[in-house]
Amino acid sequence: MGKLHARLCNGLLLALLPVLASSGSALADDLSRNDKLRVLYSNQFAFDRQGVPLVSVRVATGSSEATLEGTAPLRVLPDGEDGSEVLGGRRWRVTLSQAKPAQLEHYAVLARETVSSMEKLRAELPTWQKRGARCRLIEIGAIFGVKGTVFDNRAYLLVDGPYRSREQALQAAEGHARKHGVPKVATVPQLKVRPSGLFEVTDLDTGAKVRARDAVWFAPSKGEQLTVRSAKEGSHAYWGQVYVTVDSDGSLAVVNSVPADKLLAGLVPAEIFPLAPEAALRAQAVAARGELLAKIGTHHIADPYLLCNTQHCQVYAGAGREHPRTSDAVATTRGMVLMRRDGGMVDTVYSASCGGHTEHNDNAWPVKADENLRGHLDAPPDGPGTSPFAKGISEAHFEAWLAAPPTTWCGRTRFNQNKYRWTERIPAARMNQLCRHLRLGPIQEIRVLQRGVSGRINLLEVKGALGRAQVRGELVVRKLFGGLRSSMFVVKATSSPDGGAQEFVFRGGGWGHGVGMCQTGAIGMAEAGKTHQEILRHYYPGSELKPLY
Repeated sequence: MGKLHARLCNGLLLALLPVLASSGSALADDLSRNDKLRVLYSNQFAFDRQGVPLVSVRVATGSSEATLEGTAPLRVLPDGEDGSEVLGGRRWRVTLSQAKPAQLEHYAVLARETVSSMEKLRAELPTWQKRGARCRLIEIGAIFGVKGTVFDNRAYLLVDGPYRSREQALQAAEGHARKHGVPKVATVPQLKVRPSGLFEVTDLDTGAKVRARDAVWFAPSKGEQLTVRSAKEGSHAYWGQVYVTVDSDGSLAVVNSVPADKLLAGLVPAEIFPLAPEAALRAQAVAARGELLAKIGTHHIADPYLLCNTQHCQVYAGAGREHPRTSDAVATTRGMVLMRRDGGMVDTVYSASCGGHTEHNDNAWPVKADENLRGHLDAPPDGPGTSPFAKGISEAHFEAWLAAPPTTWCGRTRFNQNKYRWTERIPAARMNQLCRHLRLGPIQEIRVLQRGVSGRINLLEVKGALGRAQVRGELVVRKLFGGLRSSMFVVKATSSPDGGAQEFVFRGGGWGHGVGMCQTGAIGMAEAGKTHQEILRHYYPGSELKPLY
């Protein structure tokens, strides 16, 4: 069953009462509300008639109104597919009123294990209960069967809570890390009460109105696209159905329910240069497919969709962004994903440029170490060999490596060379503004406390005239300084005539978190004649390429 539309996988149809369209109004039956919303909040997905997974992606949010338009009259489905149907014009305006945001509970994560290792978590329960934690187990991820093979990406979290806000849960997680050695600080939300609201859907051609609570679906004519216009997101066209529902913050959310390969055809050319060598495009198609499907049930756990269209999941701008070369790569690798030895799907994350060295997944994010996502030197077999940081990283050693890097796959291609090594200068006044929330006064010094295996910073200290503060997390570090390309950098302050800081100079390498496939390195490997299978083996060691559908 999937968070897509009102058809359940086992063929059971929602019991819906008809809604009639006229020059007046109609109200969708509240009796169907719980059933149809249960589908939206499911962490599974369905398959279309061609056997391709259907994925629901939030494409617009943050407002109370949107307009949907087709090249031909749209079908309006107040209660989802196989329910009542309204036939009207090409253009419909959807307005949300009486909106109530979701009520969420937040938990501090104490430990995480796969389904097969759940007993390890049960064994830890008494210890955590003695420490005063309010323990429970939460299941995340998804399980699905295809062609007689079961793919199980589920995991169990041992958590402490509930807490009323993410901030409170985060404070609790940080406390557990300090007191009890929890290696990763993380939180997870759970839905307590769904968001709600009333939608008024107006046919802009005839003035007819339909009212429906909490969700309403739209379907274009067969083979056609549907265009969504919103004040915040602008105008974008999409394949497949679109449904409008209430987001967790109480705003209107527009969600595209689309076959995965249609989604990938629009996504892959936005992720890699379409003119890159064929092997790199195929490797990118496999990686994008795996990352897309592996995230189901682990992202947007408390939301009425599986994924979003931002970097938090994968950037997706809808139909019309396809390119023949990347579409061919998606078609050629149809259904192919990377699998782990235990049968789970590899979360095939990737970044634009690793800067010459990839990173451990558990250094980039508060997650369990993954044997298929280990950081290593991005070098050919006849290159410099083992990582220059195998015995540790000193600041002087790392600075020298940035200045004179060895020959690596991402360093040998002409693509993205401005991201391979870079320099950013931040004036003291701008730095003070960026760090004002730390309440340290004028910033004097930035000191690195911990680096990952690639040299990316996991923990640093910011010193100001009024005190010091630690900043933890690869992405948090990048955002603190205005959105640096990566946290693989050294930073030095130059002095002003009065002895204070005048400018902070960042010299760095890479673009992105550096985990998994280096897209620029994949291009370098393809230019050297490597196949997409060889590229994937290099960046996801120990994994196996298999067809999912």
